[in-house]
Amino acid sequence: MGIRVREQQLGILVLGVALAYAGLTLWSAPAWTVDDAYILFRYATNWARLGIPTWNPGESPVEGYTGTLFLALLTAGIHIGIPPELSAKALGIAAYFGAGLVLWRLLTELEVHVGVRAAAVLLYYTLAELFPHALSGLETTLFLALLLTATWCAVRFRLRQRFPELLGAALALVALAMVRPEGILLSALLIGALLWSSHTGAVPWRWTLALAVLVLLPVGAVTLWRWSVYGALLPNTYWAKLGSGFTAHAARSLVEFAALSWAAAWVAALMLALPEWEESRAQLHRFRPLLPIGVALSVGMGIVLLSYSRSELTMNYAHRFWVPFYPLGLLGAALLAEIGRRTVRPEARPQRARAVYAVVLLLIGMQCAVQVALWRWEERKFLRDYEQLLQEEHAAAAELLRRLLPSDAWIVVYPDAGLIPYRTGLRTIDFGRLTDAFLARHRWGGSARDTLILAYVFRHSPAAFVFKSRCRDRVCLTAEADALRSDPRFAQYELAHVFDTRARAHAHSYFLHVYVHRRFLPQVPSSSQ
Repeated sequence: MGIRVREQQLGILVLGVALAYAGLTLWSAPAWTVDDAYILFRYATNWARLGIPTWNPGESPVEGYTGTLFLALLTAGIHIGIPPELSAKALGIAAYFGAGLVLWRLLTELEVHVGVRAAAVLLYYTLAELFPHALSGLETTLFLALLLTATWCAVRFRLRQRFPELLGAALALVALAMVRPEGILLSALLIGALLWSSHTGAVPWRWTLALAVLVLLPVGAVTLWRWSVYGALLPNTYWAKLGSGFTAHAARSLVEFAALSWAAAWVAALMLALPEWEESRAQLHRFRPLLPIGVALSVGMGIVLLSYSRSELTMNYAHRFWVPFYPLGLLGAALLAEIGRRTVRPEARPQRARAVYAVVLLLIGMQCAVQVALWRWEERKFLRDYEQLLQEEHAAAAELLRRLLPSDAWIVVYPDAGLIPYRTGLRTIDFGRLTDAFLARHRWGGSARDTLILAYVFRHSPAAFVFKSRCRDRVCLTAEADALRSDPRFAQYELAHVFDTRARAHAHSYFLHVYVHRRFLPQVPSSSQ
């Protein structure tokens, strides 16, 4: 009993150290907000002011955001006087900390040894890639937390089969389905896993059917509302991110993330489980009731990977597309490690047991050290430089446009239309294509059809163009940007300013060229003869 008490105390101590490290890291992190988050802030502001989440007020609404739940929370914050910048940060940080505690509680629910639990949460709270997402202003950590919470609630429902667990699972699955389109898929797969358990007689049919109905009704209602507002079931972001075909880029990105983040945990788990594999296989029966849930999550992640393989993974800072699945990878490694730990017999082979435990602890320690170093020398510097770039270029460009242009003017932003439209409040053609239904379905292809894009832009008579460029002396980015500037109708625009940044470590070739129509530029009086 004394040994167990000491182990519990040590586990709680490790959890406390991990929480303290995460808290100090976030407190000392550079202040930053990713440019895409300002798209959400603009939608939330318009929703609170106009009663509809729209990009350009007065125009046909476009669903240029990912998921309804996060945006609704930001809008609710505005209604009670909380700026969206503040509520987005608070939600991201709260979700980040909450997910780690849910991971601890889920492993406790599965009777995983406190040492394994401590290692899992230590790896979670030291992961360098999570800190940018907790502070980014996007829904990434909320999606991560809800995915893990839905998994926990599904496990509790499968094991206990009581009304409180049924209600908790329904709420978690509804929230997961509303936070991102991928959440709908994962919620459906988790319900399917529970239905399979009902098919085998492990769970009563009436409980699982009640769960499915409780999830379907609110999700269906929100889907019908979205359809009535936007006239489409899929958000515009799906079409904006859709690439020309399957590529290996997403797979390479996932492999890189797995090697950096999951490898040590899984190697440590395999070292515990493989030496006595026959006995480890016998231990698997403890988790056999949860096999359908594990299969559902694995299938869901595979489908997401295939979907991303057809998408353009833009703004993939800190592996933002894979980070939400990180706790699930830790969960799988922890369960395998627990199975292996039960086969280790220190009393029978003490030297082997000590050697295995020493190597496992070394692997976990090395992984934590790598993650701390990645934050210190990579992610932290990226956040600092990114925020400096936004302030010195995007915020400065927004201030210039506010001074020069009337409030009813149109602008074109190519391609990062986040902070500039939010700060100016001007109607914006977004060449990032997230908030523009026409551009999302018309890609530049070097054909005669490209004239439709040019006609669409100049039909709006924009007052200004803002181009990102890799060069300071000219706009050099894409053939599409070159075509806009080469169009005869662009002759009426003059270069008003080129914005530069001193943040050169991660922004060495990023400039903003602002072109303004001549009628909005200050007229310089001619000198008298």
